Amino acid sequence: MRIGLLFSLTTLVAVLASGCASVPDRQLSTVSSPYVSLPNGRDPLKPDQFAAGIESREKGVFRHFESVRGHALNILELSGGGQNGAFGAGFLNSWSERGDRPQFDLVTGVSTGALLATHAFLGTPADDAALKEIFTEITSANIYKKVSIFSVLSRRSDAFYDTTPLKELIAKYITPEVIERVAAAYDEGRRLVIGTTNLDYHETWAWNLTLLAKREGVEGIELFRKVLRASAAPPVAFPPVEIDGHMFVDGGVRQNILLVGLAGDERPDPPLYGPGNVYMIHNGRFVKQPIAVSPDIATIGGSSFGTLMDVSMESVLLRAYFAVRSHGYNFHLVEIPPEADIGNNMLGFQKEHLLAGFESGYALGKQADPWRQFPPTFGDIPSWAFELLKDVE
Repeated sequence: MRIGLLFSLTTLVAVLASGCASVPDRQLSTVSSPYVSLPNGRDPLKPDQFAAGIESREKGVFRHFESVRGHALNILELSGGGQNGAFGAGFLNSWSERGDRPQFDLVTGVSTGALLATHAFLGTPADDAALKEIFTEITSANIYKKVSIFSVLSRRSDAFYDTTPLKELIAKYITPEVIERVAAAYDEGRRLVIGTTNLDYHETWAWNLTLLAKREGVEGIELFRKVLRASAAPPVAFPPVEIDGHMFVDGGVRQNILLVGLAGDERPDPPLYGPGNVYMIHNGRFVKQPIAVSPDIATIGGSSFGTLMDVSMESVLLRAYFAVRSHGYNFHLVEIPPEADIGNNMLGFQKEHLLAGFESGYALGKQADPWRQFPPTFGDIPSWAFELLKDVE
């Protein structure tokens, strides 16, 4: 017995040691991309300069796109949340059926929000049907498959799961025809922007997918899909995605909702056409019922990553509210109702929880006014201080 145990331990140590030696060194990439910027519009590799393709550096992004579009903007921002993206899919479907969903001038997405964003941006009944299909008819087998524990322990794998199924799922729904429609929207002055986390630079890098969609050929299509997969890759659970030598993971690691065009050193001018609207769909919730977490690595990991994203969301919503109001725009927020039975593992992708998330979003979207006009507070900001934010114009 002792000899067998000693042999097993010795084997494990040897495997780990050989694995450590097998991990190749990486060099820090300094390759730039014409499709990427920091959320504030700066070049990630030259932060003292604006990125190529950033319009109207003088007026600011909002004022520029107002002049291009000829009206106050309607902006949609989609948060992360793993399987809880089903909520966003349900809400968008219901909102369309209600008849007052606008054509969005700008759509941003992070993580599962990135997987929602392309079809939400295009916004036709067929796109809504695609979102419903994606988020109600899949299981975890359509997202990932397990990696051998020996591969993980020996450091021959960079994650606990292989996301080849997710790669195939994205290719199924992000077709060349879909990308052509995104490219056409670029010429209309509309924008689709996806957030990723660059692990090497510890930054949120924002990808202008409308501009990328105009890149012709297989390389352009594959890069478009790669960005979506990178944004939806929670680290350790899912493998990172390498683009131009940079290592990218889930956009929610740094910023669980992507705010673009809101930064600037000077106070913005008043809106050209009156107050526009920023709509935020939070594929999560802040009011949660206590539940005993299953003691397995997948559930613990999914629940922990969800908690980290919730904390990120709390702070980013306060920043978002201040920024949106300071630009003269209206703030609108929806989140998953506390009674929805969505489980506690955002990486579970169980059908019953996907359906519950979709149905809760669909029901909420049917309400005459489902939006909250202020972000939630959590006791760490006194009520009198929050009142100051409400008065920002």
